[in-house]
Amino acid sequence: ATVLTEAKSSGINAEYGQVSDCLIVICNRDIRNYSDAIIHRLKELGMVCDSFFWSDNMSLQQIVSDITKDGVLYATVLTEASAIDKTVNIHVLQGKNPKDFRDVPLNDAFDLLERDFKKATLARAQVPGYL
Repeated sequence: ATVLTEAKSSGINAEYGQVSDCLIVICNRDIRNYSDAIIHRLKELGMVCDSFFWSDNMSLQQIVSDITKDGVLYATVLTEASAIDKTVNIHVLQGKNPKDFRDVPLNDAFDLLERDFKKATLARAQVPGYL
């Protein structure tokens, strides 16, 4: 995954030149292996992913707001506690009812993201001119 290190978060994936499906917000560099494993699994689901090391100079709300405007479908937030507990916080950013899910066990999180991503992919296919 491309790691975004700029002060401003972006939903545009530098590697693919398109909007990411999921931005992984990493709250501590010590959990990089945990985030890499999650990114690997999300890519297996067909998602374009990026990661962002969160710093105190930008609020999580601002990051989520910025990437929502870019069209990113999901943000996942990883903390030291989530790495220990093998959980993730998921923000579903697009659609009729954006939602937040806190402390979701990994297997449940992947199931939720897979189901929702399939729906989003089908919805995208309905939009004329969408690649």
